[in-house]
Amino acid sequence: HFCHPETAYCNRPGTYMPLTAASKRRAIKVALLGLVGLTIATYALSVETQMHEPGYEAACDIGAGFSCTAVFSSEYAHPLSHWGLVKQGDALDIGLAVAGMALYSAYFVAACLWRLNLVPYRQPLFLAVATAGACFSCYLLYVLKFILGDFCIVCTGFHCVNFSMFAVALFEFFDSGTSGKGGKRA
Repeated sequence: HFCHPETAYCNRPGTYMPLTAASKRRAIKVALLGLVGLTIATYALSVETQMHEPGYEAACDIGAGFSCTAVFSSEYAHPLSHWGLVKQGDALDIGLAVAGMALYSAYFVAACLWRLNLVPYRQPLFLAVATAGACFSCYLLYVLKFILGDFCIVCTGFHCVNFSMFAVALFEFFDSGTSGKGGKRA
């Protein structure tokens, strides 16, 4: 177990860890970003489930080259089957909306449990997950721009949440918890 000598920060599971004011604000930001992401993912799932119905027009279909249904109906919308890790249509062949719902729900729950310190190494784990989300967003932005040649406003919402979460994770990871040592905290 790691214990920070100057702040009495200990990452022992089940121990209460006093949070800095900045860390408390970041927990609120993570919870809010999680809710925003969950809302976007819920809308994306709604579009995915209805887009093949006759006469359905998604509000996110703005015009040619600005179509979320074109993106959601592409093979890239189900990355595990696209990459050959599972068969198309398999129970594990989840779409981006379902994956987003799971990720953003996990962020929200983690933010609500932030101060309980139930998860050892919360800061590096948060940074690792947020980094993976930001990297996946970079991959999807590449796919949107250079492969599909489309713009998806819903996807842009996902990417904004992912990059914002990454920024919050960086601040949380590098916050030493010291208040009078000359460093500024986010």
